[in-house]
Parts: sequence; structure tokens; C-alpha cells
Amino acid sequence: MNMNSRIYILAIALMTGVGAMAQNTQQNSNVEKIEKYTVQTNLFGDNLFVGANIGAQMYVGDYISKGKAGKLITPTFEINVGKWFTPVIGLRAGFGGYQAKGYSVKDAGFAYKRVDTNVYRTKWGILHLHGDVMLNFTNLFCGYREDRLYNAIPYVSIGYLRGIDNNENELSGGIGFINRFRLNKAWDLNLELKGNINNDVMDGIRGGKNMEGSAAIMVGATYRFNRRDWTKGTGISAAEMQAVQNQLKSMNEENASLRNRVNALEEKKRNQPVVTETKASNKLPDATEYVAFFDINKAYLSEKEAVNLEAYANLIKKYPENKFIITGYADKQTGSAEFNERLSKLRAEAVYNTLVDKYGVNKDQLTMEYKGGVDTMFRENPRLSRAAIIRMAK
Repeated sequence: MNMNSRIYILAIALMTGVGAMAQNTQQNSNVEKIEKYTVQTNLFGDNLFVGANIGAQMYVGDYISKGKAGKLITPTFEINVGKWFTPVIGLRAGFGGYQAKGYSVKDAGFAYKRVDTNVYRTKWGILHLHGDVMLNFTNLFCGYREDRLYNAIPYVSIGYLRGIDNNENELSGGIGFINRFRLNKAWDLNLELKGNINNDVMDGIRGGKNMEGSAAIMVGATYRFNRRDWTKGTGISAAEMQAVQNQLKSMNEENASLRNRVNALEEKKRNQPVVTETKASNKLPDATEYVAFFDINKAYLSEKEAVNLEAYANLIKKYPENKFIITGYADKQTGSAEFNERLSKLRAEAVYNTLVDKYGVNKDQLTMEYKGGVDTMFRENPRLSRAAIIRMAK
């Protein structure tokens, strides 16, 4: 089996292991951890980044024992671009270069200086183009959190080496580890360790070791483009949403029944009905309340909620004499009181704007109010308090 085949097998095995680990972790998640691990799928243009590193590397080639290893450390640089497809899995492409140094036992390869009997110093240039599969261990095992200070990110790499002085071309395989430190929403500081292996040709000496390679330590910065965070999943199932709607419908039916009984008692008190000519009314006597749910810390309607809201908008337009109240709520257990006050207002405004601007509801029929952070409203589930409710004014 030649060196290139070994590198291919190593890369495939490592990437397969990454996929299996991510899959097993997802399967072991339970309902209690759904908000910790569940996020919404990003778009192609989301979670992109660009970075640059500088540092030091040492090429481990033939006859390294013939001289001082410290003399082989040289500067290196790298630029990279990539994308995170989930908070755990990302891909990166990088390009870098350095001047490698080594030793030779004869005036061969890239020898330029004699340092001992039949021992020469060598040096040559290398360019390195590579692709990396990254796995964020911190998000994998601890759950996604945007403001986390530190993330541990190992990766596997497959690349292409180009010798500047000898025009040699070789495939390489490698592993690395990124220590990522969050500076702010856009910038990260990185401390990166990496190692690569390749075939025995890059140092210009053939017939020595079967494999050569390099090791490097680098420091650099990464800029993450907008949109750079992840929207957490609501964790609210269709069954839970339907249960809340059914509960509201039942409450409205009970209220309507009580009003009918009161009207019947008042009717009996009348000695004689007063017959007057009345104008036909186009006013709705009662209407089921509608609940629109929101993601955690968000105040925009999902596409599904916006579509469901259209039917209620048509009901409002059908009865122009009726008035409706839109009330925004937030989960008291998440965020400060001041934040929840503003968030509940924004949620009420999101429903109001969708009804008026998207579906053409008369704004004179609508009134907005907001309650800030509230205790659990439905089914002992605080996630169901992240909502805006439309009620018909009495």
C-alpha cells in the first residue's frame, strides 16, 4: 500500500468517526435537553468566517538527528475561510506557506551550508493547500451557547503540498486542534496546534524515511460574518400547540354558554318585549382566541405561524364592526424583567404588523398591549408563554 493510499484511508476513517460521533450524540439527546441541543438549520450564507494565523513550524525530515532540532524551527502563516453547518460540524479551506529546514549527510537535496563532516544544512519553500473537517467538542458535549468564552475544536485535514524549489507535489494528511476564545460577537482569538504527514520527497532527499511531516503552533484571529449565531428550536410540538388552541376554544365556549344563560334570565325579567325596528348588524358575537408562538428571545413570526394567521385575518376583515386586542407575552423564567417587557411588546407588534401590512386588516379594529414576562400560562410549560394572543374585545 503506497503513501497516498494510507492518507486517503486515514482521512476517510477519521471523517467517518466524526459523523458517527455526532449522530450518536444526537440520538442520546432527550426531551429535557431539547433547547440545549436543538437549533434551526441555517441558510447557505449564514455562519461563514475568514481567519488568519501566524506561528512557528518544524519540518521532520531525513537525518534530523544529525544536527540541532531547534535550528529547524521557522515562521509559518495561513489564511482560511469556512462555514459552520451546525454548531458542531464545520468545513474549512486553508492556504499557507513556510520555508522548511533540515539536514543531509551529503551535498544533496537543498544543501546550502556544511555544519559537520558530511553533514549539511538544507532549506526549501513549501506551499500548503488543505481542507479541514471540524468538530466543536464543546457544543457537542455541553450544548450550544453563543456567548461561551472557550470552544475546543479538533479537526482532520487532507491537503496538497507544493515544493517551491523542487516543484514536487504531494498529498498530505493531518490532524489539528483549535482553542477558540470569544472576543465579541464577530471576532475570535485562536490558538491552533496542527501536524501533517506526507511522502518522502519534499525535502529533496530520496531513499531516506518512508514518511516525513511537520508540526506547527499558530495564533490568529477569525472574523465571523452575519448571520453568526444560531436560532434555538422552540421544542413546541404540533400536539402541544393544538392542545393550547383546544383549551382556548373550550374556555370561549364555556364563556359563551354563561353569557347565553345570563341573557335568558334577563329575558324572563322583561314583562313585555319591546319591539323596535333594528338595523341588521354585521357584528360577530364571539370568536375563538388565537395564539401565535415565538422562538426563545425572538420577536418575529415563523413562516408557519404567518400562514396560520391568515385565516384569523380573514375572520377579522369579515366583521369590521368588531375590535380585537393583541397581547404580547414573554417567559418570565428567561431574561430580565426589562428585556421581557420589550420582547413582549415586539411580539405584539409583529402580529399587528403581519395582520395590517401582509393581510390588509383595518388597523382601527386592532389594539395592542403587552404583559412582559409572565408565569407559565399553558400546560405547565414555560415555552408556551413565549406568545402573542389575539382576543375579541367585548
